[in-house]
Amino acid sequence: MGKTPQEFDFDAWLDGADRPQRSVTVYQKAGLIADLDALAVRIEHAEPDDEVDGPSMGGGVRKLRAEYARLAQEFHDSALTIRVKGHDDDEKRVFAESHKGDAQSLGNLVLADAFLEPKIKPEQVEKLEKAIGQAQFRLITAAYMSACDEVPVVSADFLPKPSTADGGDES
Repeated sequence: MGKTPQEFDFDAWLDGADRPQRSVTVYQKAGLIADLDALAVRIEHAEPDDEVDGPSMGGGVRKLRAEYARLAQEFHDSALTIRVKGHDDDEKRVFAESHKGDAQSLGNLVLADAFLEPKIKPEQVEKLEKAIGQAQFRLITAAYMSACDEVPVVSADFLPKPSTADGGDES
């Protein structure tokens, strides 16, 4: 593409354009959070010299922390990143006009079509919701709605804020 307005190739720009997509991470082993919560309380209230399982087992707080790390890794390893694309109003209308089932099956069809990674079938949408629970499922539907309706922007709020040479913030 050219660097000046006169050299700009709009067709080339359009050829490289893509539609908004979003991704979210859900967890297969979300129930481990309860175990991690319980272990965190035990760690916070344990004395550094405590024997967790009696003198024969040993380990104390160190053993609790090791178990916490193991469970946290198991939770982390159960992550699945789901990538969805948005649909425009015309695409949604085509789905609605061509669909013969009820509203639930239409929603499952539309959402399954939105899944880019991993690919799923409409009948798997309800199974997914039941398996991961409504809270995590809402993350997926919110990502889909965002891909459909929000202008894409880059958020770098997680990055450290630059400071000025005199040590103060730029704000």
